[in-house]
Amino acid sequence: MRREGLDRVVRAWTAPLVAGLDTARVSPMALTFTGLVANLAAAGVVAAGHPRWGALGLLAASLLDTLDGGLARRQGRASRLGAFLDSTFDRISETAIFVAILRDINASQWGPWWLPEVTLLALAGSLAVSYVRARAEGLGEECKVGWLERPERVVLLVLGLALGRAALGFALFALAALTWLTVVQRIAHVWGKLARSDQDRA
Repeated sequence: MRREGLDRVVRAWTAPLVAGLDTARVSPMALTFTGLVANLAAAGVVAAGHPRWGALGLLAASLLDTLDGGLARRQGRASRLGAFLDSTFDRISETAIFVAILRDINASQWGPWWLPEVTLLALAGSLAVSYVRARAEGLGEECKVGWLERPERVVLLVLGLALGRAALGFALFALAALTWLTVVQRIAHVWGKLARSDQDRA
């Protein structure tokens, strides 16, 4: 399914929740901040050595992350500040959950010796995927291509945490590989667009 089609499906599924929040007069900004707190709480649970409970927390936090944009659009309150905070809080949340996983690995001494390095590569790749898009959009070019955007990364993390540490190790390895492949995809995409644009201006 194409990204646009998936976005439409998610919006349709969450529409009743968005409508309920609107009726309750919940502020989109309040939802954004609540999502950050929920993500940090989920990371704390993982760091304390309870990955399955952390998976539930991360899933709930991700739902909040999905709802705030839809609520802002419904209320006519979509803003550049909201978009900025949403994107920034996503990066903070991702960093927190990977740091929590590292804490659990070191505290419980599970997984092969190279797993902490793979976790750091997955974190760096996740941040790089988002940075390439942000930098491209700062130059006026859209960049939503690639295999592993944030929703896919969250799904892999939730599944890994929920299915146990062996599954989490596999999820981290997959994240490390696929995020960097996504970075390459995005660089190639933006390279082509900017090169053509520069040639047209020459």
